[in-house]
Amino acid sequence: MGPVTAVGSAETLHLNLLGPVEAHRGGTPVKLGGPKPRTMLAALLLARGRVVSDTRLTALLWDERPPTTCPAQLHTYASRVRHLLGPGVEVERRRPGYLLGLPDRGVRVDLLEFQERAARGAEALAAGRAATAADELRRALAVWRGVALGGVCDALADVERDRLEEERLVTLERRIDADLELGRHAALIPELIALIAADPLREGLRGQLMTALYRSGRQADALAAYRAARATLADELGLEPSAALRRLHQALLSGDPALLPRVPRASRGAVPKASAKPAPAVAPTAREPVAVGAAVAAAAGRASAPAGPVTATAPASAPHGERPLRPAELPPPPADFTGRDQEVMRLGTALTTRRPRRPDQAVHVVTGMPGIGKTAVVLQTAHRVKPSYPDGQIHLDLRGSGPRPLDAADALAELLRLLGVPAARIPGTLDERMRAWRTRTADRRVLLVLDDAADERTLRPLLPVTDGCAVLITSRSGLYALEGVSRTVLGPLSPPESRSLFDKLAGRLRTGAEPASAAAVVDACAGLPLALRIAGAKVAARGHWPLSRHADRLTDPGRTLAELAFSDLSLRDRLMEAYRRLTPSARRALRFHSELGPHPVQARTAARALGTGHEEAEELLADLAAAHWAEVVRQPGGYAYRLHPLVRLFARDMLADEEGAVPHVLPVRSSWALARTGDTA
Repeated sequence: MGPVTAVGSAETLHLNLLGPVEAHRGGTPVKLGGPKPRTMLAALLLARGRVVSDTRLTALLWDERPPTTCPAQLHTYASRVRHLLGPGVEVERRRPGYLLGLPDRGVRVDLLEFQERAARGAEALAAGRAATAADELRRALAVWRGVALGGVCDALADVERDRLEEERLVTLERRIDADLELGRHAALIPELIALIAADPLREGLRGQLMTALYRSGRQADALAAYRAARATLADELGLEPSAALRRLHQALLSGDPALLPRVPRASRGAVPKASAKPAPAVAPTAREPVAVGAAVAAAAGRASAPAGPVTATAPASAPHGERPLRPAELPPPPADFTGRDQEVMRLGTALTTRRPRRPDQAVHVVTGMPGIGKTAVVLQTAHRVKPSYPDGQIHLDLRGSGPRPLDAADALAELLRLLGVPAARIPGTLDERMRAWRTRTADRRVLLVLDDAADERTLRPLLPVTDGCAVLITSRSGLYALEGVSRTVLGPLSPPESRSLFDKLAGRLRTGAEPASAAAVVDACAGLPLALRIAGAKVAARGHWPLSRHADRLTDPGRTLAELAFSDLSLRDRLMEAYRRLTPSARRALRFHSELGPHPVQARTAARALGTGHEEAEELLADLAAAHWAEVVRQPGGYAYRLHPLVRLFARDMLADEEGAVPHVLPVRSSWALARTGDTA
């Protein structure tokens, strides 16, 4: 389902999910009926143009008690939705499920309108256009009419409602950030007090209240707000405030100038001049909300800076009138970073080696399967070595795993802008931009972090040629055709590291009170940092649930992947992005591998399942291993290939969706710790 064009016609069809699930045509309500047709409509809309399988629809409509006639009933509900929505809207039977197709014009979906406005507001806030951001974010929030997905079946609400509510709260925090930048702190205080009363565990709101009180001349009240936050977190979760909230507290005590608005007093409420340097975008994490990090970013940067002033050397070839900038674009490292000590130490040592360096000491690729923590390792390393790169640190998301990767020409334009080249002076062609980039990085010490790279062709023009610069790259592929680089391949966290990370995220009091359930959750996450982060965030958010309930849901193979989704994090979505980039033959090999059991599979076994020769099967398995879908295990007489437990569950779902029902050859689940036996190549 692509972008929806709002049309002013009286016959515009309005489809609403952000409140009671409703449809209106020309202002007249469409009678959708009871929960099941509403659930069918909502599930198809939320799929955003993707096929929703019969299996998923059955689970959403009937949970664990489907009737024997559910295929016929699914057809009935799909036909009813098609009939009610009228001409132009297609509910198409496309095996293994149903697909909703909307026309390009004449339809408005409130969720899409909200997300598009929220994205524009976030971009404006990141670029320093606080007034524009506040306006767009306020309009986005006005789309909501109540609790999302009202009137649908409980199974769909359980899966999707928390995610949508988190999107709303993140947008709300960003709107408050924009208002704070515009100097509206006094007016925000009553609103923030009411929001915290409704959601007392949300640290982002607590940090914004502290900031608003401080900017209103109420330092004592701001400190009291911190004490209240600390007491609530201790009483409810047994946790200390996040590192970001603690840094904000220290900044309040010292009266740090970073707490003052970045928008000059004379221009508050207006859009800053285009020539002003945009504020760096800071991505929210589960433990460092949007609002908290922004207020103390400058103070935190000063704390880690090298002693004494450092002056960046302007490139001699910079045109007259250009002012070379010293960018500081690194997002903050994860506050709860766990494990990977050896990898960070090796990368840090290579990046701080005195010149001259070998080429493979200057360019480093960190790779691994989706959700393995590549960006976390790179950011942790980048912040440690930041003092060694006084001419700037740049972070650029290449969006390689998404549908619209950044191409090399656009990436170079952004890099040149970050070094202070005015937009009017950025060359027009790829070759000219590449030469300009290399000229402006000559004789400078710049650290470049290129996140989520798709392929070698995009990367080559972006690499500086001077040995004073260094590059950290994350990629789901190993980028093995890229010359002169070192590679760090990340595997799953060890069981003790996994438990340590989960304890930090869920709260040690919770995990200590139910150690067996905590161990079951950790084992179900199989050492994957993204899975542990999602599970920990869910446990922290649902403090009234016993940990055993989370463990029971996660260890049920039929719902494990559905459980590993929270807010804007979804393991299934991450895996699906990477899955779509595989060739059709590799996807088929992955699907059939998943049915051969949790243990290492040799090529001859895979060849029988795939109906191919031994050589072809070996090639396909080796390609899966190179793309980090499979692990290579050395065995007597050759090699075998083993899927990560969560990859295997995903691949089994894809097998059922794309090949039809299949028999259970071996048990789906096995203990991750016990399965990881044998030598890995």
